[in-house]
Amino acid sequence: MENYCLLTDAPADLSLPLAQELGIELIPMPLDIDGKPYLFTCFDDSLRMKTFYDLLREGKFAHTSQINETIYMDRFKRHLENGEDILYLCFSSGLSNTYNAACLCVEQLSRQYPDRRIVCIDTLCASSGEGLLAYTAAKKKQAGASLEEVRQWVERMRDHVCHCFKVEDLDHLRRGGRISATTAVVGSALQIKPILVVDHAGKLQNVAKMRGRKRAQEYQLSALERNLLPGAENDTLTIGHGDCQEEAEAMRDAILARCPQIQHVIILPVGAIIGTHVGPGMLTVNFYGKDKMCK
Repeated sequence: MENYCLLTDAPADLSLPLAQELGIELIPMPLDIDGKPYLFTCFDDSLRMKTFYDLLREGKFAHTSQINETIYMDRFKRHLENGEDILYLCFSSGLSNTYNAACLCVEQLSRQYPDRRIVCIDTLCASSGEGLLAYTAAKKKQAGASLEEVRQWVERMRDHVCHCFKVEDLDHLRRGGRISATTAVVGSALQIKPILVVDHAGKLQNVAKMRGRKRAQEYQLSALERNLLPGAENDTLTIGHGDCQEEAEAMRDAILARCPQIQHVIILPVGAIIGTHVGPGMLTVNFYGKDKMCK
């Protein structure tokens, strides 16, 4: 069997137990919360989900940095020295310069290890949408697919990963420059819940503004029903939540009741990297769809 490893990064929002079960290595990303630095992979004893989101609720400032060359070199070299090829599914280039940093490292390492293959794919995805792509890629690898077969599949399907998400607190989008301060104030007063997607360039796009949580959730369900790619193999989706587990479970139950094609729903916490930019209460439904824009 071909000897290669599968890697993705912290913004994919995979839990450590799930990543270990799938044989996926998670690459950490630098994070700073109120002046305290972290190298964040996923929530654990060093930073628990509720602790993180409570800090955001208290108004603590958090910001992220791209994965740097030192981190990439350390992670990639371990596998290359072990005689393994590498398939790395990277956070969207439309949301971070991380992909460019990874490509520079791949270029250097390819000269140092000419007998090894290093493939870095821009997933054009984020959060548990990126996680869904990595999950399915890992399942294919476990079933015996070659690196090249998985690469081709990922590059074909990344344009079908639908991320349909709503945010609860518009201030975090304002801080990230996604909306204006005026829009944030007015939207919050009117209980406006923007619906966002990740577009074909891997960037965030606001596709709807729903008044109230229930209407926002109904939009997400309807988008899934309209766009879900048919086929028995497309029976799994992910739900990501920013410390709103009950809301995620209610969404799961509604999906299973309304979409019989879906047999498996994986609920994942939105990690600190994505959570920094969307805040508590974010809920995302991620699936393989006909229209990435969820129209």
